[in-house]
Amino acid sequence: MPNLLSRLRGLRPALTRRAFWLWAALITLLRCAVTHFQLAYMWAGGAPLDDELMFRAANAITSGQWLGEYDYLTLSKSMFFAVWLALLNKLHLPYLLGGALLWCAAALLAAFALRPLWRKSPAGQARALALLLYALLAFLPSSWASYTLRVYRDNIFPALCLLFFAGMAGAALRAVFYTRQQAPIWPWLLAAGVGLACGYLNREDAGLFLLPFAIAATLCMLVVLLHRRRWLCAAAQVIPYAVLAAGVGIFCALNQHWYGVWGLSDFSEGSFADAMGAMTRVATDSDEPLLSVPADAREKLYAEIPQLQCLQYWLEEDPQLQNDFRDPELDDYRAGSFYWAIRRAAQYEGIYADAATADAYWQSVADAINAACDNGTLPARSGRRSATSQPIRAQYVLPAIREAAKSALWALTFQDCPAYYQTLRSIGTTEDVAQWSAYLHCNFNNAAEAGKDTPYYAPLQKLAYRALGVLRCVYAVLLPLAFVWAVMRHLCALPMVLRRRTAGAALPWLLLFGLLAMAALRCGMIAFVEVSSFGIGTSTMYLSTVHPLLLLYTYGCLIYYRNKGVITE
Repeated sequence: MPNLLSRLRGLRPALTRRAFWLWAALITLLRCAVTHFQLAYMWAGGAPLDDELMFRAANAITSGQWLGEYDYLTLSKSMFFAVWLALLNKLHLPYLLGGALLWCAAALLAAFALRPLWRKSPAGQARALALLLYALLAFLPSSWASYTLRVYRDNIFPALCLLFFAGMAGAALRAVFYTRQQAPIWPWLLAAGVGLACGYLNREDAGLFLLPFAIAATLCMLVVLLHRRRWLCAAAQVIPYAVLAAGVGIFCALNQHWYGVWGLSDFSEGSFADAMGAMTRVATDSDEPLLSVPADAREKLYAEIPQLQCLQYWLEEDPQLQNDFRDPELDDYRAGSFYWAIRRAAQYEGIYADAATADAYWQSVADAINAACDNGTLPARSGRRSATSQPIRAQYVLPAIREAAKSALWALTFQDCPAYYQTLRSIGTTEDVAQWSAYLHCNFNNAAEAGKDTPYYAPLQKLAYRALGVLRCVYAVLLPLAFVWAVMRHLCALPMVLRRRTAGAALPWLLLFGLLAMAALRCGMIAFVEVSSFGIGTSTMYLSTVHPLLLLYTYGCLIYYRNKGVITE
């Protein structure tokens, strides 16, 4: 392997600027061609909390009604994806193609962002290295895996996150290696802000994932820029946060105008989060980690909290609600299902007639439970909290660590990344399929094989899927090997970084470490949710932001520290 890389290092392709863009255009066309063979997936009547919610909201936006008529789901999730669907509809751009183009744009930005790491290379070779990184990112198996075929927000979330990381990385490297005249950093900070704002508005957990990197990168850049007295560049560090504030403010203002609620969500913040946090305070005899408010805790709540008594029938006896949310193996509601069940029960009782009524109801529930726990009427196992997630407990630590390690290996080897749904066929009436297809300008895998209930794919489609399967295997073999080597090079460079104590040596090392740390953080976040709330198994969809970070880290380390850990200055 070292001999092979030594020979590769000796190759210096004279790639002109024109040739670079021609090749980049060809790679983009080939990547978009992948979506030509893929078919979107829908489940009408079976995904009210996810795909159907986003599709319904997008249609409402298109008709000028913001997110539509208010109910228990309207503000339950961050809704940028609905805006994205409405935008694609307005542009008459097919859904899968729109996602592919967004991914390619983010990948190309990431390839340019890391260029300062090989700025000492000849111009032709530098372009070739950037082009190779773009190609590797463009065809990353997780970017075309079957989960992207759903009409759901994780189709674009990895691209938005990559846009953010590329913007912050590009700004940081240019702040260290170039003057303002050579390479201004404000465009990169603006790109980072767009990725940060859109990602934050796309998933509720994006802030916990993106903001730590943003804050760390900003502090590092400020140290360098203030030391060099680059005051304007230092002031420009506010750009990502200003864009984030503007995006959040627009969404909050729209929610205030249409529903009378200033906020992004009435689920993960505000009175409902207060009520859920209060319910998890009640002591229980159950030691099942996946249960947040077990049956015995609910019985205590019904007995002492009059506001919850109207929900008892729905939660404990209604057949439909039991079928939709109750876990038959546990004979109870998992933490990841209970909050949806209780919101739907409240919908049945008319509590979600409007946002003000719902807010007042859940606040009264939270206040009553907290008062009962504080005065000893209800036995409490914790102090006051406001959250829809489970509290962190000792029993989750080891399982979460094991699941995080499994998740990292899962992402590194591109597990569960087929290019199509082999057995799952779209569910919906002919009218449903026609409506979704017309709005999204794409086809669904609703045709069945003769005499079977499995989806039908043409021979040419299957040939393309097999080729993508081979490509996935190549990534799954080469990336882990390259990753191990990259970690070794990264660690070997640390003593030299500590000896030099310069921004030019320290910041690239810290940047690459930050990319790896964010991949680990995402694995840890998803692992905790899995062991404490979901229990659905390791999921490529939720880990899809990890794959590009691992590739960027690996590529950056191998190029920047290619001389056995020596910093190539």
